[in-house]
Amino acid sequence: MTAAAHPQSHARPDTKPATALGRSERPPIVIRRVEVDLDAPSPKYWYDGKPAITSFAYALSAVFPDGERFFIDAVRHYRDRITDPALAAEVRAFIGQEAQHGQVHERYNARAEADGFAMSDLTKRAQQQLAELRKTAPPEVQLAITCALEHFTAMMAEQLLGDPSFSEGVPFPHLETWRWHAAEEAEHKAVAFDVYMAVDGSYAKRVRTYLVVSFMFSASTLARTYYLMWKDGTLGSVKNHLDLLHWLLVKPGLARNVLPGWLDYLRPGFHPWDRDDRHLLDRWKREWAPAFR
Repeated sequence: MTAAAHPQSHARPDTKPATALGRSERPPIVIRRVEVDLDAPSPKYWYDGKPAITSFAYALSAVFPDGERFFIDAVRHYRDRITDPALAAEVRAFIGQEAQHGQVHERYNARAEADGFAMSDLTKRAQQQLAELRKTAPPEVQLAITCALEHFTAMMAEQLLGDPSFSEGVPFPHLETWRWHAAEEAEHKAVAFDVYMAVDGSYAKRVRTYLVVSFMFSASTLARTYYLMWKDGTLGSVKNHLDLLHWLLVKPGLARNVLPGWLDYLRPGFHPWDRDDRHLLDRWKREWAPAFR
């Protein structure tokens, strides 16, 4: 069963910058029970038969378990300084969702390892890097890093939920897992940012951290992708490299399409809910969420 079974109406997510939604207008942050069968049969190169794009997805997933725990700790560090009861409730829901993401992606990574991808090498490296970051970066910088990476996941969520070409040729359980993660990233995309604005709010620190994170995130994701391909024996194929470049830059064009959202973050008055993607969440809940109740 693929995305073709669920026709979608928009070729691009409609998320034009506007005034940020008030908290009462935002969708609730829901901790869902995940019932996806992560062991369901599917091809090794499940992304439309393309090794490079499959490896790219696994390169992201490899760092999610420990990355999500880093996000939780960065936000939780300031929990006692949150005086707004609504934001405090969102922090609790954020922690619940991110903990669930880490657990599910541990199982997902184990499936990838069983399929022959060198996931444990990447997860061990991520653990070491994040442990070092916890030691060297002050808490406010760790929170700014979390804000930056949460913006990246929110931008990618917009694309996955809003552009049907991202889902072409992707079978379940992979499509279910990635859509669920995208939807919840969209739901809680403002929590770390709102905590940052409540306890620090420095524009210079936010943007400086964002620029560094942007480079490191992009470079490390590609490096992990190529490592998986190398270990899998698919790195030497020119076609595989062209497939990945076409996917990132042309169709569906992940890197190209996130550029407006990437620039948004640089605005002094930016807020994550300037980009209103409630209609994408409504569609996910209506059409694609039977396994998440």
